[in-house]
Amino acid sequence: MDNLIVRVEEIELEDFKNVKHGSFQMPSALKKETNAADILGIYGQNGSGKTAVIDAFCILQSLLSGGSLGEDAASHINVDSTSATIRLTLRILDQNMESLGLYTYTLSIITKDGKGAIGTESLSVRKKIEEGYGREKVLVRYDAGCLGFKPESTFKKIIKTSKDISLDLMVASRMAERTGSSYIFGKDGGYDVFSKLGGEFKEDYAVPITAIRNYAETSLVVLSTRESGIGKDDKLKLSFQKKTVGGGISLGQIIIDLKHSQVLSMNEEKQLRRMIREMNTALSAIVPHLELGLYTAGEELTDSGKKGIRIEIVSLKNGKAIPLRFESEGIIKIISILNILLCVYNNPSVCLVIDEFDASIFEYLLGELISVFSQGAKGQMIFTSHNLRILEMIDKDSVIFSTSNPGNRYIRMTNIKNTNNLRDVYIRSILLGGTKENIYEETDSHEIGMALRKAWRDDEEE
Repeated sequence: MDNLIVRVEEIELEDFKNVKHGSFQMPSALKKETNAADILGIYGQNGSGKTAVIDAFCILQSLLSGGSLGEDAASHINVDSTSATIRLTLRILDQNMESLGLYTYTLSIITKDGKGAIGTESLSVRKKIEEGYGREKVLVRYDAGCLGFKPESTFKKIIKTSKDISLDLMVASRMAERTGSSYIFGKDGGYDVFSKLGGEFKEDYAVPITAIRNYAETSLVVLSTRESGIGKDDKLKLSFQKKTVGGGISLGQIIIDLKHSQVLSMNEEKQLRRMIREMNTALSAIVPHLELGLYTAGEELTDSGKKGIRIEIVSLKNGKAIPLRFESEGIIKIISILNILLCVYNNPSVCLVIDEFDASIFEYLLGELISVFSQGAKGQMIFTSHNLRILEMIDKDSVIFSTSNPGNRYIRMTNIKNTNNLRDVYIRSILLGGTKENIYEETDSHEIGMALRKAWRDDEEE
């Protein structure tokens, strides 16, 4: 059970932010390949739904790992609707990369008492058969406020297996409603029941639900623009995967203060040294002659009164050390995500979802990185970008474009030959059209100039 591999297959959004409807599959799903590099870039005009994908994954990662919906959930509902829906399809595979089935988690977000709340959620499966995949079967469908779940026949069978399960599921429904967490995956909720089911329910419930929860906790990394690079408070967040004592994998994060030296616990200092050692192997290949070092200034007590050590990260160029805070934003951006990039490159179950991947990174280097990952990465990466250099380095199936049509937000270019330059095709489509949906809402440079002049004059008159 612990060795199962989970990968994103497809995501669909309805009435989510400025997306009335939009969906897309990962490249591996299109090609029906389970062990190929799976990199997907999202391109499009500002305000056309790219960041909506990142926000949807943020919500999914939180709920599937046992967290809450979030205080700002209501803001994700489209202004013309009363609810928003997210559907995420995951493929679960064994260690031989043989598919065990496609599992779809569906979530609807509603407004309750002025705040966002879970309306309904469900988990369904399509099992692998000889010709492909069978018909979809609903495993659990939970409607907020109910004490049980559908299908009712399955619910009745499950509660008959133990006297305590009925009470546990009743408590789970109350906990989910009170904390804004998932009934299926929530902490102290239904997950504690489903993950322990045996007998005839083990394969359908315990195995996939545990696998998806573990995946969200350890292998699905979602980074908004605030969580990669330097934050407004000059803090650097370093995300990483590590092996636990029991042989499993956990996801962690160390926050580094770039303005000042800081005190870390002995375990954090040890983990940071391991990360720096791993990153240095790759960093000098990405940025020639650059390595990281760790300056230590002796032992001190942490805020909790435990033994710690004062540290500062430095960059090393030609043997000379300077504090990392004096490096460029681009280098710090690369360092902030490098450990997770290593995981994506080497672990088929890791998925990195990152907004504005191209921010502050040199255009040519960005293209080289994407080229390397699209050819050799074992894991998955979904990113938004504005940098068109990537379009020259990536397969056409590895790019989707957001459109100006809220009812069909995401499309792939069609009729692209191997000899075509995708960047040139994209620019030509903006200028001349020709795609099934408009990918750029036309602007007029003369009109922009006139508007800028008028705005200045209006301000002077006031």
